[in-house]
Amino acid sequence: MALSKSGTAQAVQSSERVSTLELFFDLVFVFSVTQLSAAVSHDLNLTGITRVVIMLAALWTLYSGFVRITNAAPPSTPLRRGLLGIAMAGFLVVSLAIPHAFDDDGSSTVFGWGYLAVAIVHVAMFPASGASRAALLRVLPFDAASAALVVTGAYLEGTLQLALWAGAAGVQLAAPHLTGALDFPLTAGHFVERHGLVVMIALGESVIAIGAGAQALDLDLKVIATAVLTLALGFALWWANFGDDEDARATAVLDALPTRSRNLRGLTVFGVGHYALLLGILLFAAGVKSAVAHPADRLNAAQAVTLAGGLALFLATNVVTRWTFGIGPNGYRVAAVVSLAATIPLGMFASALAETAAIVAVLTVAGAMEAQRYPDPDTAG
Repeated sequence: MALSKSGTAQAVQSSERVSTLELFFDLVFVFSVTQLSAAVSHDLNLTGITRVVIMLAALWTLYSGFVRITNAAPPSTPLRRGLLGIAMAGFLVVSLAIPHAFDDDGSSTVFGWGYLAVAIVHVAMFPASGASRAALLRVLPFDAASAALVVTGAYLEGTLQLALWAGAAGVQLAAPHLTGALDFPLTAGHFVERHGLVVMIALGESVIAIGAGAQALDLDLKVIATAVLTLALGFALWWANFGDDEDARATAVLDALPTRSRNLRGLTVFGVGHYALLLGILLFAAGVKSAVAHPADRLNAAQAVTLAGGLALFLATNVVTRWTFGIGPNGYRVAAVVSLAATIPLGMFASALAETAAIVAVLTVAGAMEAQRYPDPDTAG
């Protein structure tokens, strides 16, 4: 994307920090993650998980386009703000359609046309942000193709529908590499902060899953213990992803890279990596609902695997991200990922509470050992 000279200057001056409107936009987008988590918790099998993986990919890659455009030109004019407001409405409609997107009640068509509306706003953001006509013409075919795939898929069923929606995600994923976006200066601080905030919001939504699982239950000791332990798991994920000042260190690495390498690293680590983080949170939240709702009961295999597997996916992605930016150590985190598999039989043959407690123990021990062996130089004394 190429902005005018004045637009470039404004972007450099204004986009160092995420604006409150961008944060509002992210809150609306994360509602789709919450809806996907609710959908998979009601359809917790291979088919349900596959659907959620593809739908999240289609929405995340479209959302990422808004992150890049607002990084280049912040929403500081009435037109840009208005367009973001319309896009939020589109994401809201799409999110409302998610729980029944594969039923025969018309929700899939609402999902498809809502996606199209958001894609149209994304295209409109380019001239509103001072992009050249050439940049607009480069991005238009990709947004049009992805929207066409989603709308067409909305009128189909089964494997063909999923294939088209997966294709839409692939089109959006390829777009930055084929439209010249890699050559545009990326403001690293804004980009890293934006992705960190969307993960924080998603972690907050996982707390809501605790309340959803505990609805209409008597607050006995087992329910309270399970709820507190699952909150501790959310805290552990925060600690793993934000407790080592990782955002500042990632920003410093990106700032030191040439423009094209900075964009490529950002798109790979934050574009693909944060999709995996959100998917991990989504699956973890689905497992939490089952655990809190029936703490003394055994979980079935899908529930037990989802609870531990979502956390494992999050931590594994965190390890890869840290390694990419030269942040260490990571050995104890890798050991925690592997150890999480051992907690699954506890959920299946003992209880949801037993698996949750074991997961907390694994993460606590790993975190404590890492902190003891590799103390933070700023706090060690």
